Amino acid sequence: MIDTPKKQEYLITGLALLFFALLAVATTLVFTRLDLTSGRAHTLSATARNLHREIPESVRITYFISKSLASRHPGAQQVEDFLRELEAASRGRIRVRIEDPAADPEKAQGFGVPPQEMQVIERNEQRVAQVYTGVVIEYLDDFQTLPVVIGTETIEYEVIKAVRNLIHKTTQVAGFLVGDAGRSLDANYTMLSQYIQQAGYEPRAVAPSMPIESDINVLFVLGNSQLDRYDAYFIDQFIMRGGRVLFAVHGVNVDIEQGILATPVEADGVIDLLAAYGIELRRQLVLDEANVTVPFQIGNYSGGYDIQYIRYPHWIAVQDRFVNHDHPITSRFVGLSLYWPSPLTARAGTGLEAQSLITTTPKGWLQTGNFATAPQEEASYYLEKTATTGSYTLALAVSGQLRSPFANGDLPARDGAEPLESPAIASTDSRFVVVSSTDFLSDIIQFARSEVNISFGISSADWLASAEDLIAIRTRAERDLRLNLIRDEDTRAALIVLVYMVNLVLIPALVIVWALLRAHARKRREQLARAQRGGEL
Repeated sequence: MIDTPKKQEYLITGLALLFFALLAVATTLVFTRLDLTSGRAHTLSATARNLHREIPESVRITYFISKSLASRHPGAQQVEDFLRELEAASRGRIRVRIEDPAADPEKAQGFGVPPQEMQVIERNEQRVAQVYTGVVIEYLDDFQTLPVVIGTETIEYEVIKAVRNLIHKTTQVAGFLVGDAGRSLDANYTMLSQYIQQAGYEPRAVAPSMPIESDINVLFVLGNSQLDRYDAYFIDQFIMRGGRVLFAVHGVNVDIEQGILATPVEADGVIDLLAAYGIELRRQLVLDEANVTVPFQIGNYSGGYDIQYIRYPHWIAVQDRFVNHDHPITSRFVGLSLYWPSPLTARAGTGLEAQSLITTTPKGWLQTGNFATAPQEEASYYLEKTATTGSYTLALAVSGQLRSPFANGDLPARDGAEPLESPAIASTDSRFVVVSSTDFLSDIIQFARSEVNISFGISSADWLASAEDLIAIRTRAERDLRLNLIRDEDTRAALIVLVYMVNLVLIPALVIVWALLRAHARKRREQLARAQRGGEL
């Protein structure tokens, strides 16, 4: 017969085992973790938590990850944790599987997950191993693949976008119309094309002087110096049909192949089109004390070249406090550099709202005629500063009702081309963004280490495509890691004085005080010791 204490012991042990069993089951249904990052980068967004409401049928997510990579890279576990958390929040609508493709690599490759080469050192021997790390999202009889996933920086954004594309059976298309002579999408905008594709858009080159396809969700107009009124007609008609446009345009053309020669853009169809919409792009240059230091190759007396680092006020490093944080595009601003921008002005118009996104500091200034842009002309950068100092708008977001400037029937013509059709005359739900820098999305960003510019371009595309809820998700883990110097002279002077005071006065004073206190405490202990010994040493 079992005595009462033994019964109580068995009961407590059984209850404890039951508690831990139920806790283990609960962890498969509820997932939580502590997120101490400033942007809550590792916490599911409200959009992700509510994604199950958009899913009529079950979504299957397979994470193909090689064990050899998972054991060597922490990103694999972070990806798995995110997918498990998303699964737990989906109320059964999302099912997640983790598979090692080692047994059946053709299955992963069939979904478009390519093998990656990784150097492995085992038993003092180095070899190259093929590993897989990709995510496949399946819905009904269709799927979409994230071919290479090794971290969680953008995976939430990419997965949500892929799920929505599969559910609605749509693929968002980003069109690229390059409007400057000698430039092309493949040669000058490779990074933009690559990253826009990673963001879930299908990149497509758009030819000038041709109707713009109606299935394009967002049109990037990259440059304007070679687009006349005939080209502008097709952009206008795209907007009148409800199309959304990001204009990356300039008022002054800077030729980096000709010694950074700057000349105002001449007769220009896009500038005139924007003016008809109420947006004035002036043929001037904006400079700012908040700028980028640029390494220039400058000839020396021996016939060679020296590298000189010059503070270049034509390349503006946009400061966070001069950004409109109330607008979705810039609500989570992560950094931006603008190259040779021009000032923008929005005229008040009926039914149209233009919101400033980016401005210079109050210490910006203009070059209105004598465009000194070359490094050897540094002394001339500041000739008009006193007369033109102020804050200037560099980017605008425009929405509302638009009327076509071709509505009166004054259609452009081109020799050898068919007459244009009667235009659509108005749009009631227009959206477009204007940034007064053609180069801010070009491959110059690699030279300037301004990859954060792509983030602004994708955020603009998402806002234009009415995907505002995804903007904050993608940008919350991004940071501008460049070491930008403080450009405001007053702030710089104050910080220099503060540094001198701390290093030359405060720190030595603290050391002296600490030494005096330590000496005093030691003397006090010696006096107490002598007193206890009757005054003897």
